[in-house]
Amino acid sequence: DDPTKRGQDAGDELFTSAVVALDAETGAYRWHFSQVPGNGWNYEPAVGLMLATVPIAGRETRVVLSVPKSGFVYLFDAKTGEFISGRNYVPVNWAKGLDEDTGRPIFDRAARYWEAADGEPTIILPSDGGAHDWTALAFDPKKNVLYIPSVTMPERLERKDSGNYSYDYRHGSQGDPDWQAFAELVAWDPVTQSEVWRQRHALPLNGGVLHTAGGLVFQGTAEGYLNAYDAASGEQLGSFAAGGAIRAAPSTVMAGGRQYIIVPAGAPSTSSTSSGLTDYSSTKASRSRPRLLAFVLGGDAPTPAWAAELTFPKPPVDRYPSETAAMGEAIFEAAACVGCHGYGGQSVGGSAPDLRVRLPANLDYLKAVLGGALAPRMPEIPLDEASTQALYAYLVNTAWSAYEDGHAHARAVGQD
Repeated sequence: DDPTKRGQDAGDELFTSAVVALDAETGAYRWHFSQVPGNGWNYEPAVGLMLATVPIAGRETRVVLSVPKSGFVYLFDAKTGEFISGRNYVPVNWAKGLDEDTGRPIFDRAARYWEAADGEPTIILPSDGGAHDWTALAFDPKKNVLYIPSVTMPERLERKDSGNYSYDYRHGSQGDPDWQAFAELVAWDPVTQSEVWRQRHALPLNGGVLHTAGGLVFQGTAEGYLNAYDAASGEQLGSFAAGGAIRAAPSTVMAGGRQYIIVPAGAPSTSSTSSGLTDYSSTKASRSRPRLLAFVLGGDAPTPAWAAELTFPKPPVDRYPSETAAMGEAIFEAAACVGCHGYGGQSVGGSAPDLRVRLPANLDYLKAVLGGALAPRMPEIPLDEASTQALYAYLVNTAWSAYEDGHAHARAVGQD
């Protein structure tokens, strides 16, 4: 991502952060559009592509709707790739807007983290996780309204002496009133590039969206509820306690003359990509065993159970000095341990253990794991002696904090 590590005259870097159109029969290149030339923020448009026919300048036009990670909605002519319009649907600080004629971003220096001095933090919005990630969009082809499961999650980047960057997705939840982390279900008119309505969620990582011909919009939440909204007004019409966090989009099927809504819920059905941000994708109560739920009018099945509680064991070794543990926390994040084990070691399930429960018994055991003893499940991570000890100090102190904070933590039942 860091542009300074690329060629000095790399330019736009062809096809980087680009929508590319190919002939479906021959595979021949037709057109492409680079949304973020140079792409210093990992804002690829691989997610959120749809085809639709909408009125443009009085003519029904086949268009590509693109809702990438960058926080903008784009419209392109599907046949020619011509840029029609684009606008941000959430706050962004990497660009001031798009050129009305070309669609190229008008870059904002506020988010150019690679130009900051060592030790000087930069906050970028959206994070490299995106204002819209892999979760499904929905579209009403009759009223030409997009329904976007958006994410507002500021990311704090800081260059270290090594030349690498530390990153913190949790900055928006740590008391800075100017940078809050949350989510919104946004109803957006892509023809006029304007908001229809939006509903806010407290946690950033929620479910994809389903729109039905009956004028309803369904979305699951990190807190473990399946919500139904009026598609036209955004009014919440109902909310069902699903008993587990929801990240996937609901689906609808007809069976026996009845319409069903189906959705997976619980951890780790929230996906492994959410495990690094456990507190953003679930609550203690919604980290329940994964299950598939089906809803139908007149259904009378019992409400699914919420997560059971898990008692933390007492760590087998004493706490380390806080300064050493702080160094270990930086290593835990920089070495990408959070991607599987979660911030604070609190994985929500799957193959990666919760390190507050499964703390390595001693420093030598951690060295063996980092050296590849558990490969291929756990990749080798080369660290020197001081870094390994700091990492262990962080894990030990985190386990002690969990043990002392009430001795209980709700997580996936039956997971260890």
